[in-house]
Amino acid sequence: MDKLKHNNKYNIIGGLLGTLVGASAGYLGTYLKALGGNDYHFALLNAFPSMIAMLVLIPGAMIIDSAKNKLKTTLFVCFISRIFFLLYALVPFLPRELQAISLVALMGLRNAPEAIWSIGYQSLVADVFPINKLNSIIGTRSKFNSILTMGATFILGTYLTLNEKYPIDSILLYKILFIFTFGVGILEIMQYKNFVFEPKQIQKTESFAKKFLNAIKSLPKYPRYVKYCVTVIIFYLGWQMAQPLYNIYQLDVLKANAAWIGYLNITSTLVQFLTTSMWMRLADKFGSRVILGICMSLMALSPFVYAISTTLPMLLVMQLIVGSGMAGAITLLFNELIGVCPDENRTLYISLFTCLTQFTSSFMPFVGILMKRAFSIQIALFTSSAIRFIGAAILLWAFRNEKQTEHN
Repeated sequence: MDKLKHNNKYNIIGGLLGTLVGASAGYLGTYLKALGGNDYHFALLNAFPSMIAMLVLIPGAMIIDSAKNKLKTTLFVCFISRIFFLLYALVPFLPRELQAISLVALMGLRNAPEAIWSIGYQSLVADVFPINKLNSIIGTRSKFNSILTMGATFILGTYLTLNEKYPIDSILLYKILFIFTFGVGILEIMQYKNFVFEPKQIQKTESFAKKFLNAIKSLPKYPRYVKYCVTVIIFYLGWQMAQPLYNIYQLDVLKANAAWIGYLNITSTLVQFLTTSMWMRLADKFGSRVILGICMSLMALSPFVYAISTTLPMLLVMQLIVGSGMAGAITLLFNELIGVCPDENRTLYISLFTCLTQFTSSFMPFVGILMKRAFSIQIALFTSSAIRFIGAAILLWAFRNEKQTEHN
């Protein structure tokens, strides 16, 4: 029990420091704007990281799966990810015309070690903690992280608007922030180094790559899984299409500064934190698919809400309502995915679906930008909303006669 408490302590501290890193990364959009980013830079901001993730997910899983020292390998990958914050701070030293595209390129490339770090962490904690304790441990960590996310986002948003009150260069504020973030990342890594556990022996079995190829070949045997992938991806198309449009609408149409970006992010985090448990209780009572339909419909309303919002306070208030659907939709969609995946090699099938979503995310942001340029940002947002509604309806219709996925 002492070892469990010891590991849990450093897991929570590491998670909190990682949350600070994530909160800092949340302001890269405003940094890009300050460096002269345009519509296509914002589209790349969403698309390029997905392209990179799609390329590294499977090789990354193979690296972690075959590592002789999983802890050392995983933390080294995390270190590489954190180094990118120093590179972000150096971007303003480049010629002005290269700054925006260089930042986007760095953000995309950072997603390679970041995606592998995410896989490695999930695999690592399964070795460090007893499986029967894992849900409680991760749940506790997530609660602490959610609270800190709100506080850190508010503080950083206030910090990044100091130039509006004092004669301080806004770019200098970002440089200081990202250098500080690198230091936090080093402290984060040091926490995980304190894990005490007995590493699991590597099993010399069929290679990960061969398992993955066999999983693809066996897809016709699992029609429910295939049906899920085909129908859910329609919803994802509308979801991903709006991602750059949100940033552009906030910054260009509603003229949000870093503080307001923080307020909107805090609102989103707070709503999800407060409503997740509610959605799960309702799913237990009325059935997961009914509640999933409600949550997906609320998410479908989100682009519509953006398009009709004329002020930042109006957007903030309306997002309190429609933003509540995201937490429930994400959780229930994942539960449904678990339910349709074959028991054997389930992780591989989850990875396959993740690769599919990363593929569509690599081009849908550009579709949103092209529609904005051809018509207007409002039309593009309305279209995103319509695709989400259609995707939700098709998913629910396709599984109308299927057994409900049980929620744990």
